[in-house]
Amino acid sequence: MKTTNSAVFKAVTKALSRSVLGLFIFWLMAPFSFLHAEELNDIGQLQWQSRVLLMQGSDEAKQSFSQSLENDAKQLSDRHIYWFIFQSDQVETNYPGEVSDNFKNSIKAEYFGNTGDGDVIILIGKDGSPKLFTSELDLKQLYETIDAMPMRQQEIQSQ
Repeated sequence: MKTTNSAVFKAVTKALSRSVLGLFIFWLMAPFSFLHAEELNDIGQLQWQSRVLLMQGSDEAKQSFSQSLENDAKQLSDRHIYWFIFQSDQVETNYPGEVSDNFKNSIKAEYFGNTGDGDVIILIGKDGSPKLFTSELDLKQLYETIDAMPMRQQEIQSQ
């Protein structure tokens, strides 16, 4: 009978320790999950944390942009890039939270106001300044531009 009680005690202890460990991990990670789900109201919220790729263009170009970016998600993630493809009053993005109308309107006014209807791609660095303006999505050129940045060089060295 003693071995049965001991086995039950061990099983209960093991189950409780797993539960406690799971709760502890959840408690540690919870603040970070809410941080990433934050509604995006201003591009300044991403400054010093992420690079931003802004795009607008024809329907064909937008479809091509979207497909290329989704296919290269790992490379974009490694470089801390959130991308935004603007379509009339909607935006397609890899940003995990909601994107406010204020964000959409301010980006359109600030970055696309004088560009006309052509394809426009703008890379914004982590420091908040524009780094690349182009009309074609060339991921190799994009990665080379980013990888040459001093901040990116520090990221590579620290990995």
